[in-house]
Amino acid sequence: MKADAIVLTLVFLCGVLVYTEACTCMPTHPQEHYCNSNFVILARVKRERIHNQTRFYKVRVRKQYKITEKGEVALKSGRIITPLYDSMCGVELQPGKLYVLSGRIHSLKAHVSLCDMAVEWEKLTRRQRKGLKLLYKHGCTCKINQCRFGRKCYRQRDGCNWSNDCETKEGICLRQANKSCMWTRNKALATCNASQKYKTLLYNLP
Repeated sequence: MKADAIVLTLVFLCGVLVYTEACTCMPTHPQEHYCNSNFVILARVKRERIHNQTRFYKVRVRKQYKITEKGEVALKSGRIITPLYDSMCGVELQPGKLYVLSGRIHSLKAHVSLCDMAVEWEKLTRRQRKGLKLLYKHGCTCKINQCRFGRKCYRQRDGCNWSNDCETKEGICLRQANKSCMWTRNKALATCNASQKYKTLLYNLP
């Protein structure tokens, strides 16, 4: 009896570990999401259905920013698949809302996770929208290096160092005339960087 109790306890603890282990994803710039995904779409969520450990979303695709041939086939059904729980990297979307979604195709099915892009359209900046429509694809030969949270990066010819939220919201990394990759200069990025430096200066005043 005692041995059975121990076995049951171990089974329970294993189950707890499975469901409490957090989903971990490396921070990813929107441009990297665009370049590394099988599809990037603008879609309105119509409804959701849950079956077993999977959540199914029925969506209406409004625009295709990037899509592979397999993605075209998979998204004809208008169905997006994601794990049920966020601990398994599942994404929770709200019916009726418009999202930019990036993801991958597995077995001719479209999958989205917390490690992909799932952002409400209204929360994107104008620069991000322009990137999705036109500019991100021109920067896919450049790598964006994560340099935030105290991580030190060195200048690389084939990449841009991503160090702040301004570069997330307003930055597009493109290869320049000299063949090196740089954040393209634009007013929105310059204004954001200046504002951030000013806030940092005020914070550090005695």
